[in-house]
Amino acid sequence: LINKGPLDAPFTYIPSTANVGHCFKFSPEQGVIAPGGTQTVQISFNATVLELFEEEFQFSVAGCPTPVSLKIKGCVDGPTLHFDVEELDFGNMSFGFPCTRTCRLTNTSPVSVTFKLRVPDDGGQAAVSSYDQIRDSTDPSWRKGIHWHVEPREFTMNPSRGTILPQGHQDIEVTLCSNTVMEYYRKLLVDVEGVGEGVAAVTLMGRCQVPKLNVFPQIMWYDECRLNEPYERKFLITNTGPLPGCYGLIPQKRKEDSPVVYSSSKPCGIVEPYSIAEIPVTIEVKSLGKHITNVL
Repeated sequence: LINKGPLDAPFTYIPSTANVGHCFKFSPEQGVIAPGGTQTVQISFNATVLELFEEEFQFSVAGCPTPVSLKIKGCVDGPTLHFDVEELDFGNMSFGFPCTRTCRLTNTSPVSVTFKLRVPDDGGQAAVSSYDQIRDSTDPSWRKGIHWHVEPREFTMNPSRGTILPQGHQDIEVTLCSNTVMEYYRKLLVDVEGVGEGVAAVTLMGRCQVPKLNVFPQIMWYDECRLNEPYERKFLITNTGPLPGCYGLIPQKRKEDSPVVYSSSKPCGIVEPYSIAEIPVTIEVKSLGKHITNVL
């Protein structure tokens, strides 16, 4: 502000309520400028909307019927975020086996960006991996399958949130642990704090399948056995497909009058693609006679 007159000029900023006027702050908002003097005014702008703007700001001067006006115009642009790929294809996946893909999120804007990642319609409770399931052979899911009261959260991102510096990037690991036999077609969305939701997106694709495992032989003969002495035989689990599978021997329901008691030193495990797992089963006969027992 410049005082070109011969008298002191008391001035006062007139607050603006139009459009984005509330986003501007002036300092100082009032004062007195001596004749021929100047006053530097600092203007701060904190944008809350994305748009073109043109605002007029006024300062009243004591004794002057017309306020001093200052016009400010510009454009508020949102942050520009880009993924380095359009889609992440997980391909064919085995049920309960986590599969991870990596992408890069780049911030090409001149300001830092605080982001959060989400997959719409992904559930709340974390999905169960085969690795966790096989550790607990007593889990009822071995008999009844995995059941959810709500949809499981099958996608996880690392990191799922953070801040990217101007012209910086963040590598992101996206893991899909499928608990649903289906074909996936979802969106990974980026929400930006103070700007909006879904400002960037990448497509997530994949197909969950259950590998078929075969048992050989289906009948194991232990021949003649003495009472209460352990006898071991082995059977094979074959996986002829391209996906890994897991197995678990369901624990025997022990009863006092059970004629045969069985156990295994390898009650659960993973059978890799195109491979064979050898499973030992030890029995102890508790009563005389011929007995047939199903190992589940």
